[in-house]
Amino acid sequence: MVQNVRRVFDEKPEYLKSSFLEHIRSGLPHTCSFITHEKPPKDGIEVLLQDFVIPRHVLTREGLAPCPICSPIKAKYVKGHLLWSSESKALYAVGHCCGHGFFTEGSLTKALTRNTNAERRRRAEEFIEANWRVPSELVAYWAKLKQSARDLDKVLKAIRVGLRVGVCRDIHRTMRDGGYLKVQQQIGDAEAETPEGLRTVERAFGSAPVQGASILRGGSRGPISVESNLSNLTAALSHIDWKTEDDAILWICEQVDTDLFRLRDFIEEAIEGIEQVKTDIVALHLFLDADNLRLINSWCYETHGGKGSVSLQNEGGHITIQRGGRRHRSFWLPTSLLNVPGGEPTLFKPTSIDPD
Repeated sequence: MVQNVRRVFDEKPEYLKSSFLEHIRSGLPHTCSFITHEKPPKDGIEVLLQDFVIPRHVLTREGLAPCPICSPIKAKYVKGHLLWSSESKALYAVGHCCGHGFFTEGSLTKALTRNTNAERRRRAEEFIEANWRVPSELVAYWAKLKQSARDLDKVLKAIRVGLRVGVCRDIHRTMRDGGYLKVQQQIGDAEAETPEGLRTVERAFGSAPVQGASILRGGSRGPISVESNLSNLTAALSHIDWKTEDDAILWICEQVDTDLFRLRDFIEEAIEGIEQVKTDIVALHLFLDADNLRLINSWCYETHGGKGSVSLQNEGGHITIQRGGRRHRSFWLPTSLLNVPGGEPTLFKPTSIDPD
């Protein structure tokens, strides 16, 4: 019997790419007449068409496509590769993940040359698919945390401005010096007949390290507002309206590389920003602890004298900052910093994803 449809090709049939793309506009890849359904051999594989995507309307009508390598019975993929084997002389439509595993070294290099972001895109796709619920969870959680972040920005700015830049810098420096505040001390004798004579050295002040010094990063102006940055990120994430994982997968397949990378960055930055807010709130309470403030006030007095020193008092949440013994400013610690909402979203990182 003569085979009506040719499925054996002695040379790589580049001319069939347009026919295949025309077919998947209305049907699944494996129903294309010149596709072979057997598992391709391991050697001699060349890429005829990389990263084709099955249209949404085809998936809605017929479901996902079966892969002859990993899912010949249970359909699995939306994006795949069209491969030709110089060994079997046949064409194969395989799923995205399996296709990369069957590239020979030479053809993989050629494929990645045509798309230098292929591996980065794969990692971004896996990351977003694994965390497809996170954008909506971040938007919902930020609505509960926003007031705390806004009040945190105000309190930290008030403390930084009240303490002055030099004091903030010196206290924050303790983070690299084991946490201990430092004072300068003169040792030796100016009139001694030794090479060293009188010299100034630093010594640790107090018997305990200072707590919460991280909130003083940035001096009096401080870093860019955490609340503002998170509001911008969650505003962008609010446009993601996936209802199911399938919605997320279809969105992923339709996006250009830049949008995928941007979404992954937005998610990670939002998670990091929320962690920073909660970390800073904990550090703020440690900083305002009575024993910690006594340590800082004593150190300020010793290093700057009575007129140049600054001090903080925390009386049941009422914060007072003094300069030279006179009140500079006072305010109440907002209640939003006392009852921080829990249940923040967490990321799931697939084991196949390597750090960028």
